[in-house]
Amino acid sequence: MRIRRILTAAALGALFVLAPAGGSSQAAPVEAAAVTCGNAHWPHEVEDGRTGAVRAAAAPAAVHTGPYGACTVVGYLGDGVPIQYDCYVVNSYGNTWTWVHGFGWVFDDYLVGNGAYYPCPSS
Repeated sequence: MRIRRILTAAALGALFVLAPAGGSSQAAPVEAAAVTCGNAHWPHEVEDGRTGAVRAAAAPAAVHTGPYGACTVVGYLGDGVPIQYDCYVVNSYGNTWTWVHGFGWVFDDYLVGNGAYYPCPSS
């Protein structure tokens, strides 16, 4: 019983510490992670080399200059078009993106087999 009261008091104390000053119920804005887009002609070695395609339900899939949705779209890939998976990266949001040979970055959820199996070498 005593442990429960201590934990309850500690939890309530934490709630009050997290509450914003001035009586406002709005939380402070969360800053987004920096997005690095690079360019659509990223130099690298082919790590995977498998042939894949865009999932029919995801077509057309946007091709970006970097591994983020906020990066510039340089084109679109339709379903059924054979493409080569070169390698993948994990962005700062924990999402994986594949470098599609000759095109650019495509979000792995849009690719058959979830994109490349091999990570891109870090530079």
